[in-house]
Amino acid sequence: MENQEPGEPCGNLVISDEVLAAIAITAAKEVNGVSALMPRNDITRLLHSESQRYVRLSGGEGDVSMQLAVRIRAGACISTVAGELQKEIKNAVQSMTGRTVAKVNIYIAGADF
Repeated sequence: MENQEPGEPCGNLVISDEVLAAIAITAAKEVNGVSALMPRNDITRLLHSESQRYVRLSGGEGDVSMQLAVRIRAGACISTVAGELQKEIKNAVQSMTGRTVAKVNIYIAGADF
């Protein structure tokens, strides 16, 4: 058996979609101007976990794309909130998992007035 250097991989690492979704949700909730996350509208959301209920993931092993729908607070600038969401979600997922986030699509599903 060879001596292994610290930090050197010794097997495979698989990060579940549920974990990726949970990271995205946590990051989205911290963005100023977001009042709520909106659940996915497709029937498949009934078969998924609570985290995946709000985030749709796609992509392969190398990178991942995400879609989230949110409600924004009254007076918030939509383009600013959406840009901040994209940046924060991408940074959180990439820094915690090492996976490349290709896209973060944000859908504004409503506004609280």
